[in-house]
Formats: sequence, C-alpha cells, structure tokens
Amino acid sequence: MRRVAYLELMGHAHVIGELYWRVVNAFRQIPEPDQRLTRFEELRSELREAYDPLMHSVRVVVIEGPPATAEAAQAVLDAALNGNRCLWRIICGDSDGYARFNEVQEAYLRCLGRFVEAARAAMEES
Repeated sequence: MRRVAYLELMGHAHVIGELYWRVVNAFRQIPEPDQRLTRFEELRSELREAYDPLMHSVRVVVIEGPPATAEAAQAVLDAALNGNRCLWRIICGDSDGYARFNEVQEAYLRCLGRFVEAARAAMEES
C-alpha cells in the first residue's frame, strides 16, 4: 500500500511539474502580453485542477508514513501551493513574477527530489 501511495504522489507531482514547465515556456515563447496573460490564466486553472489529486495523494502518504516521508510529501504540497500563488501574482501584474516563479519552480523540484529520496529510504527499511 505504501509503495502505491508513493507512486501515486509522484505521478500527480509530475503533472504539476509539467504545468510549471508550460508556464516557463509561455514566458519565453509568447511575446504578446495579452496572449501570455490568457495562457497563464489557462495554466492556473489547470494547476488548480491538478492540486486536488496531489493533496489527496499527500494525505494518503501522511497516513502510510513513516514521518520523514510524510513530512517530505507535505513539503511537495506546500511548494505546489506556493507555485500556484506565484502564478496568481504574475497574472495580477507582479513585475518580479518571472524570477520569483523560477525560484518557486526550483524549490518545488527540490522538494520532490527529497520526497523521492525519503520514499526510497522508507521502502528499503520495510
């Protein structure tokens, strides 16, 4: 059960990561501000839809444990929430949005990496 929970979380986290990659691409590939804004709004909607399954997966991992893996899973969820908030600030016109989003995306990937390591360690122990 634990392995399935970990794999499910990683799958949902991958979806979020893919959407973050699309945000970065929109920054780079869409020069027209109104078109870029429209794309960001679409991606923000997709991120909101992807957040709920990730949150559910994290809750299952928290139940399955162990504590270190549960904490790492919660960090992934928190980082995803930060990404969603950052994209909202970009949509609202935050001038530092792109740089801030890159930082948030990198933090998300680090948290995901820590989760994978914690999950691997938990599986080796069991």
